[in-house]
Amino acid sequence: MSSITEVFIATHEAAVRRAAALDASAAGSPAADLPDAPHARINGITDLELEILGTLAGKAVHADEEAALHLADVASDTLMVVPDSMVRSLAELLTRTDDEGASLIPDVAEAWASEEDMPFSGPEAEETVRRIAELAASVPEDDRQQLYVWSIST
Repeated sequence: MSSITEVFIATHEAAVRRAAALDASAAGSPAADLPDAPHARINGITDLELEILGTLAGKAVHADEEAALHLADVASDTLMVVPDSMVRSLAELLTRTDDEGASLIPDVAEAWASEEDMPFSGPEAEETVRRIAELAASVPEDDRQQLYVWSIST
């Protein structure tokens, strides 16, 4: 079984439409009109691995906050919303450093890649963490748009 996960920024309405289009595409239906959104597609991981990343990011930036994704809409079991506390922790990975002034991203990526069943390691894990952190940092603070996760196992 393989997994496909996409992390993206959208309004709730756009997220529900995007998830429906992604669901249809994953089911082999003709390509639906996919609403445009800043996103990162990650093959081989599920929403659980993103929750693990959120926990690791929170520990790295000394935030002891929730890292559990929440269902975003009752109409979809593949669409989740990232809690604000996890968005902040992920975004902080871009600017926070360790005691020697080094980026936290390599250490977080290494810890994340060492988790069971992770499909990648090293530079690929680091690049994935960086892309997710950049998305988190790009979420506008206007409360209209949020960070969403769409995840399916095929």
